[in-house]
Amino acid sequence: MSHKLFEKHEKTLNGALEAIRNRTCWSPYPEIPSGKIYGETAKKDGQEAFEGRLGKPFEIDQPSTGYTTKSERSPYGLKLGISYPKPNLDELIPAMQKAIPSWKNASVEDRVGVCLEILDRLKANSFEMAHAIMHTTGQ
Repeated sequence: MSHKLFEKHEKTLNGALEAIRNRTCWSPYPEIPSGKIYGETAKKDGQEAFEGRLGKPFEIDQPSTGYTTKSERSPYGLKLGISYPKPNLDELIPAMQKAIPSWKNASVEDRVGVCLEILDRLKANSFEMAHAIMHTTGQ
């Protein structure tokens, strides 16, 4: 396994470690939903991304039975119309078990890189998630 993700996010890790050493407040993920921080079209792009998922199947690359779930509806009434492939547990569980050794044997750098990539992707999709929350919770 390579350390590409670790190298990609090493600056973020170093910033966090520096804040810990100096006991200062620091975050690479600003909580202010500003276009100056996230890009002038972030709000519109997030709304379009959320709306682009409505009424469509959500594709997941995993063993499936070939069937899909029923379309979802928000508990607050919004019909999402999103369906998911039903997993084939007879294939999915052995595939998960097969993956365990590679994660178990991954270096600290690989694990940190993966975790920082997860945070980076969450940040990149924060406006889409905000629209999903607003539209599906009645806020």
